[in-house]
Amino acid sequence: MSNDPRYTAYLESQRRAAQWTVFLRAVAQALQSRLDVDELRQTMRAAGMQAAQELALPECETLADIEAAANRHWSQMGWGCVALSEQPDCLRISHAYAPFAEAFGAEPPDWLGSFLEGVYQQWFLLLGAGNALLVRFEGRDENGILNYRFGR
Repeated sequence: MSNDPRYTAYLESQRRAAQWTVFLRAVAQALQSRLDVDELRQTMRAAGMQAAQELALPECETLADIEAAANRHWSQMGWGCVALSEQPDCLRISHAYAPFAEAFGAEPPDWLGSFLEGVYQQWFLLLGAGNALLVRFEGRDENGILNYRFGR
């Protein structure tokens, strides 16, 4: 993933959420006024797991296959891109350019990251990872990249 301003400008031009902005912000405000942060995270994680059912990945043999298949979905949807990197104790998932800021404002709530947490969790379950390994949202870095950990 690049911090090249031309790359960022291109990705920003591909966003398609303008028609949903008012609706999504109103839904987010309604949810925030009725649910606590844990309930919001659980709700978004469940929504992500449901979305992953509709965005099923093909059979994948390698991490590179998983990354490529996921990025095909994200590209078609204008949802940025993901990079997977193997670490000694886990798999790191870095998702750049998710359209949260555009739809929810410059400082989107952190609980939105649980949506992608659910998507990635369900994809790994469907690929045979089992229930012992979990995807956990670790936060957003200074470049707005959403970071996740997949492991025990």
